[in-house]
Amino acid sequence: EDSPMKYWNKFENIVGVLMRSIASVCLGIVFALFILNIATRLPFITYNPKWIDETIQFFLVWMIFLGSAELVRTRGHFVVDILTDHFHGTATGRVLAVISTALMLVTYAVIFYFGVRLCMKSDAAMYTLHFMKKSYFYSCIPVSAFFMALFTMRDLIFSVMDIVTHGAVTRRLDAEKAEAMKQDDDAKAIAEAAQALKQDQEPQ
Repeated sequence: EDSPMKYWNKFENIVGVLMRSIASVCLGIVFALFILNIATRLPFITYNPKWIDETIQFFLVWMIFLGSAELVRTRGHFVVDILTDHFHGTATGRVLAVISTALMLVTYAVIFYFGVRLCMKSDAAMYTLHFMKKSYFYSCIPVSAFFMALFTMRDLIFSVMDIVTHGAVTRRLDAEKAEAMKQDDDAKAIAEAAQALKQDQEPQ
């Protein structure tokens, strides 16, 4: 019998594929438009479209915000983890994880709220892309913040469950992370470099 967690994992994987795919398409469009923008500046080319810069900005911000949401999903986003790493696997670390995750959830909720308000107020058309409203440009903020908040809620639930189960969730996530790193050559190289740096810093 399928568990709710199995359905959640399927949903999460589908969202991850979609966000990576859309962000990749945006990156390809940005690259192509950069080349076109450079080409139109050649002296023997008279074609100089004004819409290129604004179009690049549109796809660039969507790429960045969707990529940020995907990093939150995979727990690869930037975090200050000095305390959580120091107390990793301890009762103090589990409490700190709940506090930090709750703060992140509040932050994403605030970004989502003001992002929606910004979109509702931005009814004007873009400067060169007259068929497109500025709200389409700004909508990347609430869309990405929604998924960031969703996946942070997942992490908050895991953090609370980790306290209840006395660290069982952390041990499972650590095992999954270690297994994933075995299949990721880049992550393996980074881990080996970090370990070597740590050994060099230890007093002889």
